[in-house]
Amino acid sequence: MQHFSFNFDYDSETRQVSKHWQFCIGSGHAALAHRTDYVKQLKLVHDELGIERVRFHGIFNDDMNVCQRICEHLPVISRNKTKLYSFYQVAKIYDELLEIGVKPFVEIGFMPSALASGKKTVFYYKGNVTLPKKMEEWQDFISAFARFLINRYGAEEVRSWYFEIWNEPDLPCFFKGSMKDYYRLYAATVKALKRVDSKLKVGGPATTKSSHLSEFLEYCRRENVPVDFVSTHQYPTDELGHSINREKLKQISKIKTYNTSESMRALLQPIFDNVNDFKPELKGYLTKEAERARCEAHGLPVFYTEWSISSNCVAAIHDTTRTSSFLVKTVLDNQGIVDGSSYWTFSDIFEELFFFPDPFCGGFGLLTADGIKKPAFWAFKLLAQLPDTRYCLPVTDDDVELTAFRNDNGDLFLMLYAQNFDDTKCSYQVTIRVNHAPDFSKGQIHRINSRYGNPVSLWEEMGKPAVLSKQELEYIKSSSKMLTEPIDVKMDDNGCVLNLTIEENEVALIELKCH
Repeated sequence: MQHFSFNFDYDSETRQVSKHWQFCIGSGHAALAHRTDYVKQLKLVHDELGIERVRFHGIFNDDMNVCQRICEHLPVISRNKTKLYSFYQVAKIYDELLEIGVKPFVEIGFMPSALASGKKTVFYYKGNVTLPKKMEEWQDFISAFARFLINRYGAEEVRSWYFEIWNEPDLPCFFKGSMKDYYRLYAATVKALKRVDSKLKVGGPATTKSSHLSEFLEYCRRENVPVDFVSTHQYPTDELGHSINREKLKQISKIKTYNTSESMRALLQPIFDNVNDFKPELKGYLTKEAERARCEAHGLPVFYTEWSISSNCVAAIHDTTRTSSFLVKTVLDNQGIVDGSSYWTFSDIFEELFFFPDPFCGGFGLLTADGIKKPAFWAFKLLAQLPDTRYCLPVTDDDVELTAFRNDNGDLFLMLYAQNFDDTKCSYQVTIRVNHAPDFSKGQIHRINSRYGNPVSLWEEMGKPAVLSKQELEYIKSSSKMLTEPIDVKMDDNGCVLNLTIEENEVALIELKCH
């Protein structure tokens, strides 16, 4: 068993940090927010994890009925091209969000069909990804949207929101046009928003792989286009976004099943879920990319408005402790680099390619569609407990790492994690010494590992039923909580010492209370 030792002084250097991971959380598309179970789960992540905002696609999708023409709904031939704006459904969603304490992070998109220059769409809900047919009409629509929001919610409230122009315009599936076309769309949209209220916060380019940031900001500088923040996305792997290829499409076309109980997840997961994508050298990759983005932003706030361990919507890794340990390392390493981040997503109540109803489908969410808390949820739960005073300990990218925090009462919070993409089934002996520490009266440890905070293992033990009964659901929920127990704290003349064992991909938070 490999041994790790950590040693630091209780009075050593600290710095003030912020919980950038509470800034926002991702979701699917806007219309999902009409569901009561969706709202219930969103309230849960707000109340328990401290999440402040939610970001989703498709606020202008046709299923939101924001822009319509009479000729599209009645069997008449008419030359009347009058377009009617209605933000009623938008209001119902935003009202619900604000009621539970969550602000919208407004992703501007996709294009209403009535304004679109083409018919290319993305996902089953057919979000139109083309440019507007007439930029002036689009600007009129955007200004009307901004006026509606201010009239309904007040200028001060809407000024506290963020308006991000489009989603991943560097991918052909999300935007039919070049990046130059996107810059033109960005400029026109921002102008339309700012002419209603110059204090509205706008930004972009919402690209993948932390890309195009420098050229986007150079365009804004050269053309004198406002930009209040820089946003981008990052995953260690970008399988669906960048690497869906003819071979995978050929595999899909050859799928044959005579079992009517076979799920869509079971059919597609073997094709898209390539565990070999998760190599050990990916450790710390997102932080390296964030550092590059920070430099390219030239002082503007940097928001990662999508990030996770995989961009694959059926990646089994999403349901495991490998995600929770990856999550903890990533968000802690990015403190002081990223101003705000939005984990993708809060729930498996999610629809893009399909809705996957399996109890554990490898979906992006912190929660399953049934509301079961995954290891990633418990990881955010622990992160929410951390104070904002952090010790200046090194980031090592080693198999086991430690971060330490202290609150105003002098209590210590030690976050220990063994993050690795390998399934090596190993354990580590860990010794933590805190020199010159006060006499800690008691300590406790919270654990997320293969036995605790890991509900997918219980489902697998059940034989992976396609649908959970009420009794099975309640059993998994009640039996898959993270472990909280006392921990032995040894005091000597030099301070305090803790000895413990953690396993691969385990996350442990140790709390030491002063007298």
